[in-house]
Amino acid sequence: MANVADDLFDDEVDYDKEEVKSAKDVVQHLTKTAKTLKIYLSNNPIHQKFINSLFEKFSAHLEDYGPLRLRIKQFELLCSGQAVYENLNRLESLAFRLFIDGLREVSFHPGLEKEEMISFLQILGKEGDADAAEDPDDDIVTLLWEKNFAHIQYILVDDLKGDMEEIEACKEMRREPPSPQQLQAVYNQEANISPAELRPKGVDIPSLHIFKLTEEEVSSVRRELRWEEGIDIVNELEGMLFDIIRIERDLKLFSEVLGVIDNILEQLMFRGDFAHARKILEFFWEMLDPSKGLESVYLEELKKALARAGDPERIVKLEPVLNGLSSEKLDDFLPFMVLFQKEVIPAAIELLAVVQTMKVRRVLCDTLEELGRDHLESLIEKVDDDRWYLVRNLIYIIGKIGGERAIETLPRFIHHPELKVRKEVLHVLDAMTHPRAPELLIGFISDPDLSNRVYAMKSLAKKQVKEGLRPLLELIDSKGFEEKALYEKKEIFNAVAKLGGDSVLPTMQQHLKTRWSLFRNIQAEERGLCAALALQRIASPGAIDVLQEGRASKNKTIREACIKALDLILPGAGK
Repeated sequence: MANVADDLFDDEVDYDKEEVKSAKDVVQHLTKTAKTLKIYLSNNPIHQKFINSLFEKFSAHLEDYGPLRLRIKQFELLCSGQAVYENLNRLESLAFRLFIDGLREVSFHPGLEKEEMISFLQILGKEGDADAAEDPDDDIVTLLWEKNFAHIQYILVDDLKGDMEEIEACKEMRREPPSPQQLQAVYNQEANISPAELRPKGVDIPSLHIFKLTEEEVSSVRRELRWEEGIDIVNELEGMLFDIIRIERDLKLFSEVLGVIDNILEQLMFRGDFAHARKILEFFWEMLDPSKGLESVYLEELKKALARAGDPERIVKLEPVLNGLSSEKLDDFLPFMVLFQKEVIPAAIELLAVVQTMKVRRVLCDTLEELGRDHLESLIEKVDDDRWYLVRNLIYIIGKIGGERAIETLPRFIHHPELKVRKEVLHVLDAMTHPRAPELLIGFISDPDLSNRVYAMKSLAKKQVKEGLRPLLELIDSKGFEEKALYEKKEIFNAVAKLGGDSVLPTMQQHLKTRWSLFRNIQAEERGLCAALALQRIASPGAIDVLQEGRASKNKTIREACIKALDLILPGAGK
């Protein structure tokens, strides 16, 4: 990992000055546009102007130089090792805001969509909002994770496993050491106290004979102290109780010791000490192994102890414990929970529904994924819950597990009333390798949400789902097509071009032709513009012939679009 980190973050000696200049321009526009979110409403022309200008800057940079990688330092953003942004004001600095939330690099990749860019800006604008303050879980990293951006990636300080340089602490958070003058004052004060003042009143202290230890004795005492400091008291206690269980064959005492162990387990769980708690469950499974040769009555007692350990009420009560755990201690939760096996799945699902922090939900999702691999039905039974946020997370888990049963569960959620549930289904289907997943994506091209429709069309084109061509062509011919935004129309034509190739040339040729009219036909112009862009995407000899024909169109917009497309396919061909 160290090599990876070095490769990511080493300042480069050689760099493209034009690329750095372009990156600086993009970042400047980014910070300006982010400020407009707090000043203007989204439908304000000034706000829209900033958005469009920023997207043009991004698009131009990504097309000319490829991914825009910004390394994040405390008060700077760097591109190719060169500063493209600097602001020392902690209240206003974009770099500082990203840095303290744990981000160390953010990168924008070719194909970046305007909606992604706007969502990223909104995340930056969350800082300091009243709504954001109500939910401390919604930090920048959490919001980025929830958006699941396709063309925006980021690296966190935790991802580098210590390979990064040590994080600089904020000055106001650092405890300053006492000055020499303060230390001297304390010394003088203590030096003026007489032994009599230190002696408790009414107690006579006899003179003491002072013994001096030898060097060997001092070393021995130090070794003893180090040994005692290193003792894991909980581990020692567990070990003693485990030894009793291994040898005790009085059933009553055996059960009593198991009860003591269960009390200790409960205390450990509510302290968030899942590392020690896991050892108890591991011991139970060790003793249940047939090779131990325990009689059935003892095995039954152990099974009861294991069932008590995973009592649903006890598991659900872990919510406040988990919400307050550090990331390091939270890492011990998954290996602890999987030792309960499928019996704990319903309780873990309920816990997933009530926990407050994103990091805990992630661990619970991983836990349920692990537990559900062999017990998928236990998850599917709960997926029709009324709480949409729980349904969304369960769909994510089911999608990660995959398989025939998982794909059978998803179709009924394609038209779920909650947008975030449908979006999760869409992402799951896009990621799944099951042969039925692509055909289910077709259902999203009529989704009420624009971003879902466009995402589905791009996924169909990327996966070359030929079954999606007909419904897309029918969509172009539908009455509702004219009401769509030009951005969506372009994406529909683009998907048709990628899926149909030369087979759709007659359709594209038809849309390049417009009837003469006294009044300007905006809808016909937009169709022609989209058709020219689609032909540019196909770029076959047949597509070039159709564009050559369109170059002679009487409609100026279509004519110029064909000329530009030809120049992009064959430089100079549009002249």
